[in-house]
Amino acid sequence: MILRLVGAMLSVVALTIFPAALPQAVAASAKPLEVGINVWVGWMPWWIVEQKGLLKKHGANVKLKFFGVQSESMAALASNHLDACALATNDVISVNRAKAHSSIVLLNDESSGADMLIARGLKSGSDLKGRKIAVEMGGVSHFFLSKLLEKSGLSERDVTLTNMTAADAGAAFIARGVDVAVTWEPYASQAIKAGGTALLTSKDTPNLIVDVLAVRNPVLKTRRDDLVRLVAAWFDALDYVRTNPEDAFRIMAKASDVSVEEFRGMWSGVKMYSREDNLAAFGAGDGPYHATVDGMSAFMVRQKLLSRSVSAKSMLDSSLLR
Repeated sequence: MILRLVGAMLSVVALTIFPAALPQAVAASAKPLEVGINVWVGWMPWWIVEQKGLLKKHGANVKLKFFGVQSESMAALASNHLDACALATNDVISVNRAKAHSSIVLLNDESSGADMLIARGLKSGSDLKGRKIAVEMGGVSHFFLSKLLEKSGLSERDVTLTNMTAADAGAAFIARGVDVAVTWEPYASQAIKAGGTALLTSKDTPNLIVDVLAVRNPVLKTRRDDLVRLVAAWFDALDYVRTNPEDAFRIMAKASDVSVEEFRGMWSGVKMYSREDNLAAFGAGDGPYHATVDGMSAFMVRQKLLSRSVSAKSMLDSSLLR
């Protein structure tokens, strides 16, 4: 299930708006907000936030907790063991399945080639007919696959799906257990090295796979100052990638356990959202990201992962960006 500019300007705005919102003594005594971060190319700037001390720079009383398995961080947010978490859009919908639990406050990235359908011995999407495909059922990869099949004039009735996580799907492809797998970076690049071809990628499905920061609603109400500062630190990290690319890519590649050259290739497969991009996507309650959320929610209902749809308006909050 893996960067632009702005940061410093947003930090100044935050300090101007909230100069006395939390006296230093109170801020120091408050429990740090715990924010879960997963390994994915579009979230790797959080490692820059950590290593460059950007939380301290912006005065954010926040602690980042790094996870190796995305489902574990999602479960931690849902059970209130995290205050916020970097997740995919469908994960946040799942967290809100029973009630309005968390809100999406920041769009980090859009996959634009970093999610792939890797195949061996096939030349086009139409060749998928009758094939067994390894994919994580019910998740963003399944949603992605459904759109790819539709673009190829096929449906799920024309293929056989085998339920595997993105990591397992990549490993199964490398081990020749399957000839078609839906996965993401870095597993996709590993599968290509093993003789696979990126038959279709998320470049073929723009605005579909968006990764975000979600915050529990009670925290959004009571700790806005720290959250504004957290968002400022994120945009500062994107600015660091732009102005210090060599050091930034070294940090992110090391955290991803790949070479700098490999990470640069992975990085080219994501579109990072600036603050302006965020505001355009959220819009005034009707931006294009609303359609992404509602489309994913409807898909999850069709797959019987949800008993009811979760509307975009019930879980999107762009106020920290403003």
